[in-house]
Formats: sequence, structure tokens, C-alpha cells
Amino acid sequence: MDELEPLWLALYEHHNTITPHLRDRSRPFAQAWRSRRQTERRWLEAEPDSFVIAARVGDRIVGYAFVRIRSGAGFAESWHVSDPLADLATLSVLPEYRGQGVGSALMDAVEAKLRKMGIADMAIVVIATNSEAIPFYERRGAVPFITEFIQRVLP
Repeated sequence: MDELEPLWLALYEHHNTITPHLRDRSRPFAQAWRSRRQTERRWLEAEPDSFVIAARVGDRIVGYAFVRIRSGAGFAESWHVSDPLADLATLSVLPEYRGQGVGSALMDAVEAKLRKMGIADMAIVVIATNSEAIPFYERRGAVPFITEFIQRVLP
């Protein structure tokens, strides 16, 4: 997991760039990475079918996908989704490798693994202002599902 830190840093910086409206909520990277690493380890322990796929150029990891495999029960009561359900928790590509097919190759590998596992649906959470990621996933067949807001409730 420690080898993924530069990729998560790239994702963290990208998220902060595309969300100026959340700047007052941003956590320092060291705190965010420590929390994410603990969360991903907890997911791997609790959801043993979850997996990580890394893309390498030589000895360097240039992208990774973290996919949770969890119960689909309760995910969408009004619609049918597969059970188990895949969650694309992270897809990160180093900035200098974006636009070169690394993300597509990672998604191809993720989808191939999910097909082998017999999992028909994958939930993908995208920050609403991520104007590059949304069309990327739509080109792959993803469709909009839920819009989630965050609202600060002041005393």
C-alpha cells in the first residue's frame, strides 16, 4: 500500500484543484493519506474479494485502481443491482501519464476481473466538478445515478 502514496497524492492534489468550493474543508495530505491507507486496509480485511490493480511503466507504478467487493443489498432499493456489488473506490493515474490510456487499461483490467467474478454492476463515485472523469466513465458505459450534496449545518 505504501507504494501507492505518490498516486494518492496526485489524486489528492487533483481533487483539491477541482473543488475550490471545498477548500476550507481540505485536510493536510499526511492526515488524509494516513486515513485512506487505514480505510483501504480495513476494506481488504473485511471484504476479502476486494482488490487493487496497478499499472507499471518499468519499475514505476503510474496508476492504480482499488475496487471494493461488497454486498449489493440495500444499495438501491428501487432498482436491481448485482449482489455482490463492485465499488470503484479509487482510480488514480500520475499526471504525466494521463491521456495515454493508463486509466482505460486499468478499467479494462478491472472489468475483466469483475466478469470472471460474475459481478455485473460497479458503483463509481466521481466528484461533481471532475469534468474529465465524468465523460471518461460515460464513454465506458456508466450512467448517472445519484447526485450527493454536502451541507454544513452551523450551530
